[in-house]
Amino acid sequence: MPKTLQENLTRQLCDSVDSLQKQVEKVEFWASAVTGLTAPVPEYEPETTAVARYLKPRRPARKRRRRAANQNSKTNTKPASA
Repeated sequence: MPKTLQENLTRQLCDSVDSLQKQVEKVEFWASAVTGLTAPVPEYEPETTAVARYLKPRRPARKRRRRAANQNSKTNTKPASA
């Protein structure tokens, strides 16, 4: 049964509108992605994050002490294995 010209045009118009809606969705997706990437990164404050309640409070760093000089080098004695 041959389709009429009007039915043909109606089908093509519906297909075109569907295709356009899909393209608009893609454009909206990429526009929101680009907008999100151009926003500045917020400052990181570890005390205010959701993970902070699971972390132990931070202690100040320990001061590192230098080792005392080796006594053998001061007295010029040789080790027993020499």
